Amino acid sequence: MTEQQYRAVIAWFQERPAAKGALYLASRGAVAAVYVLYGVLLLWLAAWRQPLVIPAALVPAAAFWVGSALRARINRPRPYTALGYQPLFPKKEAGRSMPSRHCFSAAAIAVVALHCSLPLGVVLAVLAVLIAVSRVITGVHYISDVLAGLAFGSGFALVGWQVYLLAARALLS
Repeated sequence: MTEQQYRAVIAWFQERPAAKGALYLASRGAVAAVYVLYGVLLLWLAAWRQPLVIPAALVPAAAFWVGSALRARINRPRPYTALGYQPLFPKKEAGRSMPSRHCFSAAAIAVVALHCSLPLGVVLAVLAVLIAVSRVITGVHYISDVLAGLAFGSGFALVGWQVYLLAARALLS
């Protein structure tokens, strides 16, 4: 989006306090729901499907650490810093915009969940997309930041899950 588009979207929400409040709740609620559902998934796996709890815990954690290092290395300025506007909800961080950590974390968790429970994985994937949209609408990320985050998190989790399974099979052979 351009500076004018960001400003227009933010102005629209600023003029409509109820919509701004709903967006805030949806944005924060989606993030909270991902982590609560992920915790429930890990507890369920620990109680009933013990072997899967290890990759379900390790793969998103590894995606978080690798993705965080990648975004620190890229250190892309946030759109509100580069384009000179105030995001809808105040934020102090000036860089580390690409890839979006919220998006790659949610995407990695969703892919892991898809391996364990299709319905839960679908819900988490929808929440990841909602998080991505809200990060752009609130003006804290470029569209490319959230798309990169979703792609990185999903791809990392797909590969990470398979690498873990191959390593576990090799160790058991």
